Amino acid sequence: MNLDNSIVILYVVLVVFIGLFCARRTKSFNDFAISDMNFGAFAIFATLSASFIGGGYSFGNAAKVFDSGIFYSVALIGFSLQIILVGIFIAPKMSAHDGAVSVGDILEPTYGKPARVIGGLLSFVSCAGILGAQLGAMGLIINTFLGISIASSIVIGCLIVMLYSTVGGISAVVWTDVLQFCLLIVAVPVIFCLGLNECGGWSELIAKLPAQHLKIIPEGSSVLQFVSLFLVFVLGETLVPPYVQRLLVSKDKKKLAGATIGSGLLSVPFFLIAGGLGLIAMVLLPEINSNAVFPSMINLLVPIGLKGIVISGVVAIIMSSADSFLLSSSVGIVQDVFMPLTSDKWHDDKYKFRLARVVNLVTGLSAMTISMFIPNMLDILVFAYNFWAPMILVQLIAALLKKTVTKASFFGGFAGGLVGSVLWNMFGSKILPIDSIIVGVVCNFAVFYIMNMRSKPAAVGSEAVA
Repeated sequence: MNLDNSIVILYVVLVVFIGLFCARRTKSFNDFAISDMNFGAFAIFATLSASFIGGGYSFGNAAKVFDSGIFYSVALIGFSLQIILVGIFIAPKMSAHDGAVSVGDILEPTYGKPARVIGGLLSFVSCAGILGAQLGAMGLIINTFLGISIASSIVIGCLIVMLYSTVGGISAVVWTDVLQFCLLIVAVPVIFCLGLNECGGWSELIAKLPAQHLKIIPEGSSVLQFVSLFLVFVLGETLVPPYVQRLLVSKDKKKLAGATIGSGLLSVPFFLIAGGLGLIAMVLLPEINSNAVFPSMINLLVPIGLKGIVISGVVAIIMSSADSFLLSSSVGIVQDVFMPLTSDKWHDDKYKFRLARVVNLVTGLSAMTISMFIPNMLDILVFAYNFWAPMILVQLIAALLKKTVTKASFFGGFAGGLVGSVLWNMFGSKILPIDSIIVGVVCNFAVFYIMNMRSKPAAVGSEAVA
């Protein structure tokens, strides 16, 4: 075993140890889901950043830039914008939802129990899809450096994440995220700087690249396509369960807002640097498979000893996002689907706690399957987005902001988003290059708004609205 592999194994052992250490304080479902809400501003900043800087936004980003140029990397700034907007408008309002542990806990007082169940199911499906993107990235890393098949690598990576998140719950996820954030925020810039130096500097890199790779709107694409992709990243992961969970586990809402905005600002240079690795690989390794940009660059550029630290940082990118989506899916199913649909005798905390751990395993297996059938990580993300924003985002924002709305408008908006998204996928996308996620959200909002304008709404949390 060489030095680099030893460093990576040591890192994995440390992550598992943190999970086992946190397990000592994880004795109930609430401990598992939100702990004691005693996380400081830096921990929230680090866990938010580590959660969304996953395989899709790093590996998938570099792969798309390698294939098509900076089009995708610049469009990703749409994601940064939505994190900043959440920090400005949503985070300061989270004190109104103290005691909530899931998306369903926020939805039910406004829209009723059926909305809670729908929210739980959508949480599970979308989280499993996004988790699949992270596991696909982890499979590539393990395959490249250990020579194990990609399928086996995905299984190994998933088992590691399932182990520490299952035993330690949210505490394990947050504190491993802090460690992983410190690693990934160093690893990616190091690879970029080494690659840029190998190319001979920025001017040499630009001179060696195809002109089309440097255009935000390359030939064959249009401004409408760029705007569509930008809006997909604005809407797709907005307030997905792991990010809502991070907003719920902080006691100090003022610090929470600052940490969220800071996380969004940090993501801008990170996305551009990760995309820049695709450009560097285009010059140094033009014949490689685009999905192998990150591991190939590490093998080419990073010296022994430092390589182990960088590989650990790259593994951290994936683990930090995977564990968050895995945990949120189990919390969503137990809190928002199982609880409302079963009698009180099944609501014992110990039973909920055990069930949440079992659901972790089920979600992990579902995500493994997804990652094996859809090879590109960014494509998996866009696929998963279709099960969140078009169906529930509008209603969730209204509930978070405590707007006065009708219960019926939840289901009207849900149906409008679902039908609009499906029909656009079938017919409209052949006419205009606009993603169905955008159309679905617009249809959801239109129906939701009209129903609330035409009905006399009850106060938030009222049982009187049909």
